[in-house]
Amino acid sequence: MKSSKFPYSMVLVVVLVIIGFVGSSLIGYSASAEEIITIATLEYAPWTGKNLKSNGFVNHVITEAFRRGGYTVKFTYLPWKRGVSETKNGEYSALSYVYFSKEREKEFYLSDPVNTEKIVFFHLKSNPIKDWKTLDDLQNYKFGATREYTYSDEFYQAVESKRLKVDVADNDIQNFKKLFIGRIDIFPSGLVNGYRLLQKEFEPGKSELLTYHLKPLSNTRGHLAFTRNRQDSGNLLQVFNHGLVKLKEEGLYDQFRDDLLEGKYSP
Repeated sequence: MKSSKFPYSMVLVVVLVIIGFVGSSLIGYSASAEEIITIATLEYAPWTGKNLKSNGFVNHVITEAFRRGGYTVKFTYLPWKRGVSETKNGEYSALSYVYFSKEREKEFYLSDPVNTEKIVFFHLKSNPIKDWKTLDDLQNYKFGATREYTYSDEFYQAVESKRLKVDVADNDIQNFKKLFIGRIDIFPSGLVNGYRLLQKEFEPGKSELLTYHLKPLSNTRGHLAFTRNRQDSGNLLQVFNHGLVKLKEEGLYDQFRDDLLEGKYSP
């Protein structure tokens, strides 16, 4: 009795069909496994910046925290005011990043702290400021401030009640320029960001003309801000917070912080 042979061409067709089915399944699995979210951010080195290593310390933390939850992050760089507005309207999943305030907490869901920083009073060494307990002690000085930035509730209350004299500029660099020429006496800024700007944006040795008061205006907490106008915000908030805990448990958060202090995020 002759053994029947399955035609070679038919075998090839079956094999190709199986390969195609498996391949399409794997492609479908890969697409579903990788979820991409877009986060609005701003240029605020060394914390955030498109020309910085890993988009800066804060965005590096955000990227790695979400990666541990199965998400890939894409950052869109926008002016600060536009980033706040468009994220609030739901055009982006989140905004990187905001300092805590009661007003921000009403507008957004705020993550666990991504970073902490001291906001200090920079001033010319030739124009020292006296020791102070409350901002009312500094009424005779002229302050600089950057438009739309969060300093502290106490600071803005003093400004609104006109207990402090404030000259508002569009960015920190303009405020430092005013400080150098004496148009303002005090400029509140993040300690890390302030010295980074002075070293990068001004000629060598210029920062030596400035110092800062040891009493900080505030010890700020930076947060990833999720819009209240998207249904997925609550889930993304949980995913991020969980990933942030993992980063700290792995020791990577502390490693990133050490890299920040050593200037390794600079381009």
